[in-house]
Amino acid sequence: MVALAVLAGCVNQHKEVMTYREVVDAGLPRPRAYQSGQPLSLQRAMALANQDNEQIALGGENYLQALIDKNRAVAAFLPTVSFQPGFTIEQIPPIGSTTPGPITPAQVQSSAKSGGWVVSGNTWHQFNAPVVGAMNLSAASVSNLQTAEQVIVQQRQLLLDAQATVLLNVAEAYYQVLRSEDQVRVLQNSVNVEEARLRDVEGRYANHLALALEVSQTRAQVAGTRAALAQAQSDVRNGRRTLAFLIGVAVVDGPLADDVLVPDRLPAVDAFRASASAGRQDLLAAESAVRAARFAVDSAIAEYYPSVSLNVAGFLYREYFSSASKWDAILMGNLPIFSAGVIEADVRTAWSRLRQAALQQAMLRRQIDQDVQTAYDNLVTADKKLADLALQVQAASDARRQAGQLLNNGLAIPLDVLVAQDTLLNAQLLYTSERFDRTVFYLDLLRITGQLTVHTPEQWPPSTRPATMPGE
Repeated sequence: MVALAVLAGCVNQHKEVMTYREVVDAGLPRPRAYQSGQPLSLQRAMALANQDNEQIALGGENYLQALIDKNRAVAAFLPTVSFQPGFTIEQIPPIGSTTPGPITPAQVQSSAKSGGWVVSGNTWHQFNAPVVGAMNLSAASVSNLQTAEQVIVQQRQLLLDAQATVLLNVAEAYYQVLRSEDQVRVLQNSVNVEEARLRDVEGRYANHLALALEVSQTRAQVAGTRAALAQAQSDVRNGRRTLAFLIGVAVVDGPLADDVLVPDRLPAVDAFRASASAGRQDLLAAESAVRAARFAVDSAIAEYYPSVSLNVAGFLYREYFSSASKWDAILMGNLPIFSAGVIEADVRTAWSRLRQAALQQAMLRRQIDQDVQTAYDNLVTADKKLADLALQVQAASDARRQAGQLLNNGLAIPLDVLVAQDTLLNAQLLYTSERFDRTVFYLDLLRITGQLTVHTPEQWPPSTRPATMPGE
C-alpha cells in the first residue's frame, strides 16, 4: 500500500513543464547559452529571455493548472472506485440489561451471526473489505466543463501576452543600452573638446587676452560634461544589468547591434487596429473570460436542477461471507426545494462576474484602440523627425569638412575643428537616438497589435546591418 501511494504521487515534472514550453517555444530550438564577451543580437536576447524568464514560466504554470482543472471537471462524469476495508469492534451489552439488545448467551450468538459479527469474550467484531464505486450526475457538471475549457483558452492567451511583454521589455532594455553607449561616445569627445577649450582660455587668460569669468565658465562647463559622462556610463552599466536580468544570464558584456529593420512604408492605422482586434493576446483572453463567466452562470442556475448519485459496493470479504450479501447498491436523487437563498446568491454572483468580465473586455478594447493610435503616431512622428535630423547631421558634417579646409589654409585653429567635430557628434547622437526610438516604437506597435511573438525576430537579418549615418 505504501508503494502504491508513492507511485501515485510521482509526477513527471519535465513532461509537465514541456506542456507549456511547447506553447511559448512554438517549435524554436533552445538558444545557445550566452558566454561572457560574446556579441549579443536582439534576436538571441529575446530567445534567451523566452527560455529562462520566470514571468513567462509563471504564466505557463497557470496554463498548466487550467488544463488540470479541465481534467478535474471531466472526472465529474466518471465513477470513482476505492477499496474501503473496515474493522469494527464493540462491547457486548451485559446479559440481563434493560437496554435493547441481546440478554442471553444464545441470543448473543444468534444476533452476532445474523449481523455479521464474531463474538470474542465480552466483545464482538466485524471485518469487511468492500470495493466501492460512486457516480454523481448533475447539470452543473456540463457547465463546469465548458467553463474549464474557456479558462484554458484564457490562460493560454495570457501566457502569450506575458511572453510578448517580456520580449518588448528586452527590446527596450537592449536599445537603452545602445542609446547610452552612443551618448558615452559623444560625451567622451565633448570632454576632450571642453578640456581643449579650457586650455585655450587659460592660455589666453595668462596672456591677458581673456577674462577670469570666461575661465570659470569654461571650467564649469567641463565639470558639467564630465558629470553627464559619468551618468551615461552608469546608465550603460545599469542597462546591461537589466538586460542580463531579463534574459537570465549573469552578465552581458559583449557588443550589441542595431539589427532591427523598420519598414519604410507602414499600412494605414486601421490595418493595425484590425490586427489588434484579431490577434492581441490579452483581448482574446478577455473574450474567453466572458465566455467562461457565461458558462459559470449556467452552472449556478443548474443548482436548481435535480441530481442523481449511485453508490455500488462489492465485498471482497465479509464475516460469515458464505451467508452474507456480496454486494449492495444505493441510488439517490436530490431535488432542491429550499436552500435558504444560497442558490439564488450563487446565481446573482455569477451574473455579476459576467458583467465584470464584459466591462473589462470593453475597457481593454478601448484601451488597445487608443494605444494603437498613440504608437502609430509616435512612429510616424519619428519618421518625420529623422528626416529633419538627417539634414542637421548633413549640415554639421559639411561644417566639419569646411573647418578642416580652413585649418589647412591657416584660416582656423585646431579648436575650431574640435568644436565642429563635437557639433557633428551631437547631431549624430540625436539622429541615432531617434532611430533607436523609432525602432522601439515599431516594436511597441507590434506588441500592441499582438504581432510581437517569438517568431518575429526571424524577419530580421542574422548579422549586424551596416550603419547608414547621413553625411558619411
